[in-house]
Amino acid sequence: MLITFSGLDGAGKSTLIEWLRTALEEQQQPVVVLHFEHDLGVYASARWLRDGLEHLVRGGRSNGATARGAASIAGPQGGVAMLARRIRNALVWSKIIRRLIYPIDVLVFLCYRAYFEGIQRRILIMDRYFYDILVDVSSGQRWGWIRLLKLITPTPTLPVLLDIGPEEAYARKGEYSVEYLQNRWAAYREVFPWVRAGVRLRNDDPVTARTALRQIVLERLGALGKR
Repeated sequence: MLITFSGLDGAGKSTLIEWLRTALEEQQQPVVVLHFEHDLGVYASARWLRDGLEHLVRGGRSNGATARGAASIAGPQGGVAMLARRIRNALVWSKIIRRLIYPIDVLVFLCYRAYFEGIQRRILIMDRYFYDILVDVSSGQRWGWIRLLKLITPTPTLPVLLDIGPEEAYARKGEYSVEYLQNRWAAYREVFPWVRAGVRLRNDDPVTARTALRQIVLERLGALGKR
């Protein structure tokens, strides 16, 4: 079973996912949770490379070497770390590059899914999913490329969009501007209706959201058991 959570930053994805993980494990259901941007695909690899090189540079600077020796170590490493950061930023902000690597990420994800769902027989829960990437790479005007990428996207057993608007998301987290969140929310409202069996879940009241989510998950699990 694949359960995915999408929505604005500040919608409460991580908190709800952690609750769901605990609830399923209490029912003896094996679960694995992955974060799309941190654990999967080209973007995650670029992040890992950047963080690793920056850690290496900091370690080189903190060793008990002479100032001249430390400079000789940090110089080349610092240049490589800077290159890794530029590559990572290009992946984040270039919509064209992210569209091009999207099929690669789909193939990588299918391997992860086959391992966790097929071999380990776990419920796979995704914190963010390809639908969030489709929102990232959309222009807000031309949707042809987005619809094409949607066609090659694996459909989850339970795709969830947390229905929290931009003003409320900003009040919760405040990381991005309201205008930016409004544009993203408009893209979510365009993309998510394309998702088969998608569920929009209000998350303004934790108890109500958890009750509704529990019922939906049990229904989907039951449907799988009848196949």
